[in-house]
Amino acid sequence: MTAEPAEPRDAVFAYVDSPGAGQAMLTAYAFPGTATTAEITAWITARAARIPELRQRMVRVPADLDHPYWVDDPRFAPARHITFHQPGDWAGLCALQARLQGEPFDWGRPLWELHVSTGVHGVGGIEGPATVAGLKIHHAVADGMLSTLIARRLFTDELPAALPSTNDREPSRTALFGRAVAAIPRNLARLAAAPVAIRTVRRELKAEQAQGMWTAPAARRPRTILNEPLGRDRVCDSVFYRFPELRALKDRIGGVSVNDLMLTVVGSALHSYLAEHGGVPDGSLAAGVPISTRGAAAANARNQFSLAYVDLHTDIADPIARTHAIHASMRADQARKLSPATMKFDMLVNSIPGFVVRQGLRVLRALPVKRAPTVGGANTLITNVRRGPADMTLCGLTVAATFGVTPLIGEGGIAHSIGSIGDSVAISFTADPAQLRDAARYTELLRSSFAAIEADIYASTRTEGS
Repeated sequence: MTAEPAEPRDAVFAYVDSPGAGQAMLTAYAFPGTATTAEITAWITARAARIPELRQRMVRVPADLDHPYWVDDPRFAPARHITFHQPGDWAGLCALQARLQGEPFDWGRPLWELHVSTGVHGVGGIEGPATVAGLKIHHAVADGMLSTLIARRLFTDELPAALPSTNDREPSRTALFGRAVAAIPRNLARLAAAPVAIRTVRRELKAEQAQGMWTAPAARRPRTILNEPLGRDRVCDSVFYRFPELRALKDRIGGVSVNDLMLTVVGSALHSYLAEHGGVPDGSLAAGVPISTRGAAAANARNQFSLAYVDLHTDIADPIARTHAIHASMRADQARKLSPATMKFDMLVNSIPGFVVRQGLRVLRALPVKRAPTVGGANTLITNVRRGPADMTLCGLTVAATFGVTPLIGEGGIAHSIGSIGDSVAISFTADPAQLRDAARYTELLRSSFAAIEADIYASTRTEGS
């Protein structure tokens, strides 16, 4: 059986996975109507068996002497990955999915699960009961874009192409350990060359900045009550919008994207929540925003994105001016993260052996934590994945909405994901309830902030046009 080495940037998600900080994404797809458990199981089983990422499990090398390998699971049985639930309504579904996202994977089999909730009422404006398929997948297996491609191969009338059969035995840990030992000279040589490469790339970074190719964002941001060490519990919720309304609103503003508008809504809701619960800090809040690097550099990694730091300009009251400022900040850090030198710097992770990464993380976790008045980079995470037209199907049902639960990292007590399919758009948030103590109020603020921004923009543009 072929053992495919995991790319270092994928392996990192396995190294950082820990209790309370599990690296699982749970993306839900809502289908109006119902189907039987037997029908759904047969549908998913027929397709999952033909999707390579779902057949492979990750095998760690002893002592992480080298990065892990992907191997086909000889005992792969898709039905073992499917679980059915009956949460009843939207509130029950949110509570269920928040719990499921935090439950650890069985690392002895492929790192994905499908949690199907049947007969759910009150989902994203859907009338009547809905079937909600929640695809939980480890970040080492896929990023948001690849996870969407996998979902599109699961939820389709057409079967994916069959995979070639293999009767080879799974490589033993002893064999993989032997490979890792044989690779030690190569890995040590790459590690020894890394400091020189880092110095070279740093000079290139300084040259790019001096030439005005990009400007660096603020390195620190004010700490808030939502930026504390993470506990293990999670809460989640979603607010739904219609894409035509968002497009019309961003056209009113002019020169911005729907994503810029969504960042404005999230920033406004965060600002309002902090004003009600503990005070707004001095200075603007910022968000970590993943941007795709697919096509920007040659890479085989399953995770192909870089994290931009975007100023949410929460210190600007006018929503039009704030959205334009967010747009400028987004463009500025995209230029930095996609510059040739930055892309080279990000690829240097490939030169670090697995045991060095693991030991470095262990040392960092053991160090005493000093509570500073600021946090590094950003106050929250905001991802945005457009999942394409609303043509996904499951047993004759057609998708109507998508939403999700996002892993929390570092001192980010709340994370957001913007998901869209067809004309349905959702802002979903995942939070540590010890930090976001009033999740219901935050949900209300996501709605009311959008309504207030919409009213201000229409009032302002009518005045300008009169």
